[in-house]
Amino acid sequence: TEEKLLFMLTDGRIVGWRLFDCDGPVDFLSEVQWEEEVRLVMIHNTGSNSSPPYTAKVCPPLSTKNSHFYRPLLALGSNSGSILIVDLTTTKTIKEFTLHTSPVAGIEWVANRRIISFSNNLGGSGPIKNELYYTDINTGRYQLLRTATKDRDDVPIVGIKVSYLHQYFIVLLRDRPFELWDLKSLNIIREMPGNFPPVTTLEWSPTQNHPLKNAKFSKKDDTAGIIDQMTNQNDGPIREHFVFTDTDGVVYHLMVEGTVIKEGTRIPPDSQTGLINSIAWRGDLMVLGDSTGHLSFWDLKARQSRLVPTSRGAIRKLILAPGRNTQLLLVMFNDGVEIWDCAESEVLSSIKSSKIGEVVDVDWGASDRPVIVNETGAVHIMDVNLDTAPNPVTALSLHTPIWLPFIYNQKEMMNFKIYIQHIGWQENWIMKCPKSCTPIIWESMLHTLKLRDKFSTLTFLERCLVTAALYGDMVEWRLWQVLAYYLDQSSPLSSAFDIVQDNQSYLKDQVKNLTVQEKCRSTYAHRQHSIHRHILLGNTDKPVQLLLEVEQDSPNFYQDCLRASLISSVSDSEVAQSTIKLVATNLIANDHLLEGCQLLCLIKKAVDACRYMQNFHHYNEAIWLAKVALTREEYFEVMKYYIDLLVNKGSRHLGILLAISLNFFDKAAEILLATKLVTIAAPLVESCIEAGKWPESGSEIKDRVFVEYAKYLVSLNNVEVALKYCDMGGEKGKQLGEELRICAQ
Repeated sequence: TEEKLLFMLTDGRIVGWRLFDCDGPVDFLSEVQWEEEVRLVMIHNTGSNSSPPYTAKVCPPLSTKNSHFYRPLLALGSNSGSILIVDLTTTKTIKEFTLHTSPVAGIEWVANRRIISFSNNLGGSGPIKNELYYTDINTGRYQLLRTATKDRDDVPIVGIKVSYLHQYFIVLLRDRPFELWDLKSLNIIREMPGNFPPVTTLEWSPTQNHPLKNAKFSKKDDTAGIIDQMTNQNDGPIREHFVFTDTDGVVYHLMVEGTVIKEGTRIPPDSQTGLINSIAWRGDLMVLGDSTGHLSFWDLKARQSRLVPTSRGAIRKLILAPGRNTQLLLVMFNDGVEIWDCAESEVLSSIKSSKIGEVVDVDWGASDRPVIVNETGAVHIMDVNLDTAPNPVTALSLHTPIWLPFIYNQKEMMNFKIYIQHIGWQENWIMKCPKSCTPIIWESMLHTLKLRDKFSTLTFLERCLVTAALYGDMVEWRLWQVLAYYLDQSSPLSSAFDIVQDNQSYLKDQVKNLTVQEKCRSTYAHRQHSIHRHILLGNTDKPVQLLLEVEQDSPNFYQDCLRASLISSVSDSEVAQSTIKLVATNLIANDHLLEGCQLLCLIKKAVDACRYMQNFHHYNEAIWLAKVALTREEYFEVMKYYIDLLVNKGSRHLGILLAISLNFFDKAAEILLATKLVTIAAPLVESCIEAGKWPESGSEIKDRVFVEYAKYLVSLNNVEVALKYCDMGGEKGKQLGEELRICAQ
């Protein structure tokens, strides 16, 4: 029996379970000893991103300090309040934290393995509730940083900004001045006074030494700016800088050193700019984006600025690509995303929401890999041109061999399948790497299979069986399992194959199942089911015992006592046989099918009971009875009718398996050919011929199958194997082979 279960839950999670007995995991094809203790153990729990994310943030970029342990991780804050940590290299969710009780509104990395996240219940009922957590993703330990007070329980957090040196972070509040926090002690340093300007956006300086001091920009497009030059302190906290804008567009420059905040310079707004929504800053380059769609590029070293319209509406977010020599700017709009070259102030690429879906958040996964998250929860890792999503598998250094046959197109996939099945047919036949498969994965697949060493010594049927398992085709795998048993009968089929088993194995399993059911029966209906099965099996002692167990106050006491008496007093006399058969016929005619069939089985008329069950469309009961009670000739007669019924009703796969179980191999091939499953029909016929079990009357079917299979191989451009089957396909096959050879010449 199968030993693994997979459940997909309503929240998108996939949970895996496996059967274990006292000796460990239960083998896939082994017989489970149900008398022993069998446990169902959870073996994995795969998280999901079924709840659409509100925010996304990539961890700090690769540097010389973190190169020995660096992994490109993406933190996703979801609508349900959970935070997913995704490895961008493997695209797998490696951690999931359920911290917040409301949608996660923002995430900031404070180190390669620590994050700060916040949420609030904006849009919900009741008072505003903020949650600010500091989490170590390695250990899972978290700390609630900010609790509600009388003064701040109704003001939502709208953003977090962590300083470049990870000394401080700022909590931005709606309609209230921000808070400055110490990142090392996780304590608040200062709350800005009530008359402090309202903040629309804020950004920390990426450096500590600034080349300009109290100097104004020369204007291009009427934009000016100034940054003070400050000197680092060797002892105590290091001075850091940040800028922010207010609702009037004024740019403020402030400095932080320990618990001291000093104001630098105020830069008046430009008449052409609107409300500043986002700031990106690296080195001597600062970019501001406003609500009217303008980008303002400031060159701090040259003391120049330029204003460029985007014509895309309000700018929601600006992010500069990581790396010292890169000047790529990721710009997020309401209707899509653009990548700009800051050096030339021009657009490099663009993508709209109509193509990728409504964009929720963006970030850089690397200096040339923008990450875009849309409203459905999908994470797109794009290239700089924003037209393809490169597969991260191609860049992997594979430590262990992998098997990915579906990574290339269908034609190449089927050719590779044929190649595996025919290993050993020609020593010099070596398949080349398909065009749609990368060489590293192709070599890994060949290494996994160890083709020549492993498959050349197997029979053709054994290679078909292994190939079906490698390709994950369980329908074909079951068919080859059944065919292998009825051609060789080396080991019996497991109980998972049910009615396809041989009658002796099936009867043995049904008796075992009936014993287990009797131990678990708890109701009157369960007992009646056991009685019914025992009577059909030809047992009389056990049904009488079960019928006499009925309680005296039961409404069925009188009826069950009479049934027990009838079963125990059945004789072989002609009068008794005729009477019981007449009663059984009357019961069946009056909608008491099961009771009438029980009487027929008591007088050894199981074949009549099968016919009645088939006439009343109780096919499962009819097949069960046929396999456990009928002779070989009677069983074949019942099964022929059932196979035709299955084929006519569209259940061809079960009909094929049953035809194989009856050794009607030509019938199975005919059904496969009619179903256009020539890729299964041809190996089936060839396997039967190799085993010497193909019937002489099936030569016509054999030729038709091989000719059709040769035509299919030609459509795959696999003429070499097609010629082999043409030679095996009779006169029509040889004629087709001659045509192929002429075309090849």
